[in-house]
Amino acid sequence: MSGISRRRFLATVAATAGGAIFAACGGESGATPTITAATAAPTVVAPAATAAIPPAATTGTTAPVAPLPTMAGSAPTASTSTGAGASSPVAMNATAGATIASQIDTAGIKRGGSVVQAGTSDIQTFNPVLSHDTTSNIINDLVFDPLVSTDPDTLEAKPRLAKKWDIAPDGKTYTFSLQEGVKWHDGMPFTADDVKLTYDLLMNTKSGTTRASGLNDHIASVEVKDPLTVVFTLKDVIASFLVNDMYSIVPKHILGLLKPEEVPTSDFSIGKPVGTGPFKMQSYKQGDNVTLAGNRNYFRGPTALDNYVYKIVPDSTVAFQQLKTGEVDIAGVRAELYDEAKKQTNFGTVAFDTFSYVLFVFNVDPTKTMLFQDVRVRQALCYAVDREGIVQKVRNGLSTIGVGTQPVRSYAYQPDKITTKYGYDVKKANQLLDDAGWIRGKDGVRAKDGKRLSFILRTFTDKTGQDYMGVFQENWKDIGVEMTPQYEDFSVFVNRIAKTHDFEMFYEGFAFNSDPDQTARWSSKQYPTGLNYGGYKNDKVDLLLDQGTHTLDREKRTQIYVDIQNQIAADCPALVTDFPKTLTGVNKRLKNYIPNAVFTASSWDAYQWYVTDGK
Repeated sequence: MSGISRRRFLATVAATAGGAIFAACGGESGATPTITAATAAPTVVAPAATAAIPPAATTGTTAPVAPLPTMAGSAPTASTSTGAGASSPVAMNATAGATIASQIDTAGIKRGGSVVQAGTSDIQTFNPVLSHDTTSNIINDLVFDPLVSTDPDTLEAKPRLAKKWDIAPDGKTYTFSLQEGVKWHDGMPFTADDVKLTYDLLMNTKSGTTRASGLNDHIASVEVKDPLTVVFTLKDVIASFLVNDMYSIVPKHILGLLKPEEVPTSDFSIGKPVGTGPFKMQSYKQGDNVTLAGNRNYFRGPTALDNYVYKIVPDSTVAFQQLKTGEVDIAGVRAELYDEAKKQTNFGTVAFDTFSYVLFVFNVDPTKTMLFQDVRVRQALCYAVDREGIVQKVRNGLSTIGVGTQPVRSYAYQPDKITTKYGYDVKKANQLLDDAGWIRGKDGVRAKDGKRLSFILRTFTDKTGQDYMGVFQENWKDIGVEMTPQYEDFSVFVNRIAKTHDFEMFYEGFAFNSDPDQTARWSSKQYPTGLNYGGYKNDKVDLLLDQGTHTLDREKRTQIYVDIQNQIAADCPALVTDFPKTLTGVNKRLKNYIPNAVFTASSWDAYQWYVTDGK
């Protein structure tokens, strides 16, 4: 058979075109891929240069990619970014020439007005301790602040709630000096006690967080020295600490009154959050919208907008139409609509890369299913997917085939050094299944020991997911494998893959920070309560991940991550199909909202977003 048939080449939507994605991100809780960078503001935080930052701990690479359908941001996202043309009001992002910071207009800021952003997934939680999907991250990044953010231009750590930090000579003790005069939205003062409470919750699985395993591996203690000083003592040198382990801070005076297990169902988490960020919670109508009010007392400067509205729409087609009519100001754009989008006069469109990818994941936990215990079966399914066809016809060329697990903008992206690449090879796929003892039956489906090679591939209800699932189904049918697509409500899907692990295979998008550490995704310690949803376990990979985490030298780290990618490719617990670009449309009346590559930069300059018409 010749790859994907014409009828299967349906256009798919990028992560930000309405899909949601999972995120391993720290920083601002894993922000949205289409977000903005901060810059010099009236109230300027101390420059990151005041902190002694380990070279490899705060540097990443150039900008990256956005995901897909996702559930993954994050669905998620690879190659040089393109813009909407010189006339576009939307800055093209750092890779197109100018830095993000240089594109922020502080002199022309006007007060008042509202902005509406469209998305197709409802928020899952208003608590950043629990958040790991795109929609929740978008909202939480506007309501809350982290200690440290990632600069979208330099990819280095940049102060936020912390005005500076000092690192002990041994690289294991970080002393953060906090901003003075910061207030929670209810007027209570922000202090070091809030930081400690946040990390106590993040490191306690009873709170419902998925971050506990990784943080407990890294952090020995978090201690309050005085109201504006907090000390983190690490168990070892952690190269990615200032990028991957910085999460948004929550208030002790509210959540500290609860038992950890009460946090997920608290009023705070389900609709009454109180943060320090540029926007405050105003209202939430489930399945319809989240409305935030501008924080005029924001510590970095008064928020220019009166309101920000996240509007939940049925699908990405509706989002695009509402971009055209002006009903929404920000929305993702599907790949096949990119050419049409660039012709629009009321909004500009940016195509850009982020640190995200799209993948399907096998459940390799033998207590859940035995179907994928033989690596030859997993490899056969990977060789059978026509990914070049997906990129060219489904993604309209706005993507890069996945080779390894590191996004194209990561300095650890080394495709020439990856030994197993899973090119489209139906003959090899058939041979692997023959060798594994799976024989075609009269109905064309392979079987072994009386069991048919038939399974359910799950994703959430989203057009992009449907398009990709159709391609997988047809490709695998060609090699005698029966796959049944199952589309679920996003919340049901999240619970299935993250909590019960009741699946054979699932498809999602996934987003990382700029640091190449992918422990959250591949470490056996991240199962069953972390982000290693498929239960992958390899002692060599665990060891290499630890080595990469504790190594500061970039050249050495790069080789470690190449070794990790090669081992994962050989084991094949999942396949990164591609690194799609994120396509974002932004109304011309909205200024200072600059889509960029850093997935955790969403709220950096949100207080400086403004609309020219004041509406």
